[in-house]
Amino acid sequence: MNDTKEILPVPFSNMLENYNLSKKIIPSGQKSGHWDVFPEDYEKSIKKIDAWKTFLRNPLSLGFNDSLVNYDNARFSENKKFNNIDPWEKRKKHDYTNLVDEVILDAKEQEGPIRAVNLIFSVCGPDFTINNLETEIGSPQKFLVKYKSENYYCNIHDLSNIYYFWQISRVADRLFEIEAPIIAEIGGGYGGIVTKTKKRYPKARFIIFDLPELLAVQTYYIYKTFPNANILFLKDILERGDKIFTEDFDFIILPGWMIDQVPDKFIDLVINMRSMMEMSLSVINFYFTHIQRTVKSNGLFACFNRYHKKSNSDEDIVLKDYPFDEFWKPIISQTSIVQNHIHDLIIKRQTGKSDFHIQDMLRSVPPF
Repeated sequence: MNDTKEILPVPFSNMLENYNLSKKIIPSGQKSGHWDVFPEDYEKSIKKIDAWKTFLRNPLSLGFNDSLVNYDNARFSENKKFNNIDPWEKRKKHDYTNLVDEVILDAKEQEGPIRAVNLIFSVCGPDFTINNLETEIGSPQKFLVKYKSENYYCNIHDLSNIYYFWQISRVADRLFEIEAPIIAEIGGGYGGIVTKTKKRYPKARFIIFDLPELLAVQTYYIYKTFPNANILFLKDILERGDKIFTEDFDFIILPGWMIDQVPDKFIDLVINMRSMMEMSLSVINFYFTHIQRTVKSNGLFACFNRYHKKSNSDEDIVLKDYPFDEFWKPIISQTSIVQNHIHDLIIKRQTGKSDFHIQDMLRSVPPF
């Protein structure tokens, strides 16, 4: 009998190839206990092509989608269930039945989302909010909002993304020194922020660093958002080395440990949104070494993370203890308006040491 190799369509072929390559060479300690939640045979998840059409409402997006937060939190409860469903067991078994309805119709369930949209409208402005609403990719759960006699559909996770993107863009719009900046994102969830950023800065080039499973999700979302984008992957850097950073690309999608391949003083903006708080201390230190090596003078670092979180290995992950060096100047530093356990921090890289160390500034933030 002749063996036949399964052929997957794009982007699933890229997702699977990149995942398998990454899985083969992942260094020890890269995946913290918080993220040790994916099935060992995740390649089967990638091959569930129909499930990806609604991945923002099914177990594929558990752990990085606030719309499923009640199911997400079930792993920390005693019986591991919400609504009598064990969503993590469903993912382990590759059962991608939808967990939530597409549209929130119940008036009581709409109360929280309506408060959220009113807050985002008041802070970011209705035009900015409406212009940055996510698409139907992944079939996100949504609720109806009426504004100036027009109907809009909003998603609760996307609203927080819009707020954090508003913080980034109002700084970047003024401080980007070139038309085609290099932007890196570390731990980007399903790709909601990076796709908004590409739409606002279409000539920008992006390098994405994450765990192998999340890279598959981001590949799907980015490809569906920008089907004509030039995307490079791990196989490209394994074949051609750091030459790929001088090539023409829209996105380079790499496992996190490959950040050590990025040239010195190459990046204009690094984004980390709510993921360093879920890493081990050793991985945080690793990323900081390379962020501080690769960000250009006058480049930016947008760091939105919890003040304090206890890791699964009982490490205390404390924002004000992150290993910032003395070459950062604060641009924005405030408690998040949408999540008061998160600190919004955007800092600018200096050629000389700052008069006031960023860690001195952060002494006034919790925990005390």
